Amino acid sequence: MAALKEKVFFENNQIESSRMKNQNIQFDVILRFEQQIEEFFDILIDKLARVSGNSIRLCNGQPPHVSMGIFDIVDKSDPVQVMEDVLRSLHPFTMTFDALGAFLPGTLVALPVMTDEIIGMNRAIHAVADQLFVPSRQYVYGTWVPHLTLAAELTHAELIQVFDAAGMDWKPVSARTVSISLVHHFPYTEELVVPLVF
Repeated sequence: MAALKEKVFFENNQIESSRMKNQNIQFDVILRFEQQIEEFFDILIDKLARVSGNSIRLCNGQPPHVSMGIFDIVDKSDPVQVMEDVLRSLHPFTMTFDALGAFLPGTLVALPVMTDEIIGMNRAIHAVADQLFVPSRQYVYGTWVPHLTLAAELTHAELIQVFDAAGMDWKPVSARTVSISLVHHFPYTEELVVPLVF
């Protein structure tokens, strides 16, 4: 599994660098989970890459996560300086991934049950970030759909393949949140990691 990820990461490094040059500078606030839960999703993500032959989800080396917001940096504000206090004020909770879903045309996701804790965390992040940064279109407060991406940039045929493969043994997954991080995805780098504690 690790060898496959490493191979895909290096093969796609130039592609990701090209994408980075063509995009606005962004940062992502991501929610991470206990090691055994991340390993469960890592195994599933690897399986779907093998089934479909589409390894785009693996190319950036990013761990399984839920993005709580993706923001464009439109001035010289430092995201770490702006966001650190609010991220350190957040608390852990349990997230239950109850269903598989698709964002058309070609993304397979695991969908958590929407709870007051998820909504409250998302609200707190946007209350600070939206003052200086511009949320990406799919992550605007009030219209965002929380999800964990399992496969991306799929053709229609690949989407059918991975949906069938993932659904074969799918059961709801209970995941305890352990950290929230401020990261960049192109290439994947962690700027700030904040453990979630009561």
